[in-house]
Amino acid sequence: MRWIFFALVFANLLLFAVFWQQQGNDTRPIPQTVQVVDSNKQLELVSELKSPLVAVVERPEDSEVRQARCYVAGPYSDELDARHLLARAQALALAGKINSVDISTDEPSEYWVHVPPRATRAAALKTLRELQQRKVDSYIITQGDLAEGVSLGLFRNQKSAQSVQKKVERFDIPVEIRVITKSVREYWVEIDQVAQLNEKMRERIQAGDSNIDWQLVACSE
Repeated sequence: MRWIFFALVFANLLLFAVFWQQQGNDTRPIPQTVQVVDSNKQLELVSELKSPLVAVVERPEDSEVRQARCYVAGPYSDELDARHLLARAQALALAGKINSVDISTDEPSEYWVHVPPRATRAAALKTLRELQQRKVDSYIITQGDLAEGVSLGLFRNQKSAQSVQKKVERFDIPVEIRVITKSVREYWVEIDQVAQLNEKMRERIQAGDSNIDWQLVACSE
């Protein structure tokens, strides 16, 4: 009977050892969730999803603001001639306007005799009183780059201006002569429908007017 008891004990120990070994080697797989995604969708990493999203702003190319372009026809010395061309353009359903420009020439028109600007208005008045006491026509200049000077008159003849200059300089007063040149007024017809003004259309509007040009320029305001 005793050997049966020991046999049972040994069998139990053997079973316990086998069971314990199986528990130590038990490596059950961790349950995983498999997500099926559409093959057409882009795969994103978790690290990318956690990172802050940065808005990408496309920087527009630096470009100069292009001002509208217009055709101008001219120059006309007579405004009436410019109006005739504008009327022909308007008859063809083209909108336009007339611009006038004063062009300075090198031809003298007048000679301005004057005393250069004084340091103060009081000094200018003192010079004025002295000139008037000597019977010289004069007045204070109040505006422009010659302000606080004294005007001695405008002369069309250069010799007349020089004569006054010499007379006043005898009183120990400085005198200068400013030459004022002539200006010529020009008239230009401006049309903004550039796309419609091909060469044939421009010739039709010009209608034989000679000595005028068509120029493509920035439109005036």
